[in-house]
Amino acid sequence: FRLGSLKLQKVTSPAEVIKELIGYCLDCLGRLQAKNEHLQKENERLFSDWSDVEKRLEKCVETKEKLEADLYNRFILVLNEKKAKIRNLHKLLNEAKESAADAKCTRDSVATTQTATGRENDYDGSTDEESENLAQASLPSEPQQRDSLLGSPDVIDTAPRRKRRQRTAKPIGTGAKMATYEIEVPAKEK
Repeated sequence: FRLGSLKLQKVTSPAEVIKELIGYCLDCLGRLQAKNEHLQKENERLFSDWSDVEKRLEKCVETKEKLEADLYNRFILVLNEKKAKIRNLHKLLNEAKESAADAKCTRDSVATTQTATGRENDYDGSTDEESENLAQASLPSEPQQRDSLLGSPDVIDTAPRRKRRQRTAKPIGTGAKMATYEIEVPAKEK
């Protein structure tokens, strides 16, 4: 394998040619050294810039982490405040519902009590017959005391009297049934 061939001519003064070759090599060496120094300075500058950027980046990362931690803590505080507000609002809402329900129950019970009181007043109201009987009961006479089992005036119960009054106020058609019942009761007693 052959790359090529070159014919060299004979030089009359080889010292001159060697001197030129050494000069050329020294010039190339100088240029390469200068270029190398320039590249080293550039490399040092870039390394310095890189280390500055790295330091700044580390500071930025630290600052970012601090900021994130601060924002996270603030978020937690705000979230906890919102949760507390929501809990308080739920509590107030439940209390309002309970108080509304209690007020309704109270109103209903007051209305029921007033209705019951009104009914009791109607129930306890006296009629002409009751007022006469009460007047007789308040002035006990000697024969009434003898009739009493305990020897003291009885408290008059209005409910049985009303029942009697209601029985006597029934229509005429029901009177015969009572009469037959009253006849049957003494027959059973015998």
